[in-house]
Amino acid sequence: MSLKFNDKSEKPRFIYKRNPLVENAFQIFEFKDDKENYEPVGDYTLIDTSEDPELTEKNVMNLVSRLNGRKELINVSNLTSGQLLYNIVDDTEESEKVTIMLRSHDKKGVSKENAVIKIEKGVFDDIRIKS
Repeated sequence: MSLKFNDKSEKPRFIYKRNPLVENAFQIFEFKDDKENYEPVGDYTLIDTSEDPELTEKNVMNLVSRLNGRKELINVSNLTSGQLLYNIVDDTEESEKVTIMLRSHDKKGVSKENAVIKIEKGVFDDIRIKS
């Protein structure tokens, strides 16, 4: 199949942008075929403002890559010496979004809150990782 100049290229299902209203936050968008446009489906908000902004954005890029089904992620080991852990805080039937708390752990003591992801229910349901 060859693409011609005016052919549409395939859009990624998910993209992200910095949130213009909230410092240290990103919005996650999903392409909606019925609207032929990207619609907001979630957000990633940094809590630990001591984190390097480059690491924060790379974490968001990795999240969006996974949502798009990609296996290959950006290696961030040179930017951190700890682990990033998570727990699902709110996933009740009444809630419209799933809330996920990310926690950083430097392998000493207790982990601390790093960021929070709030994303529409169902977004993670049919994610398949491409090889």
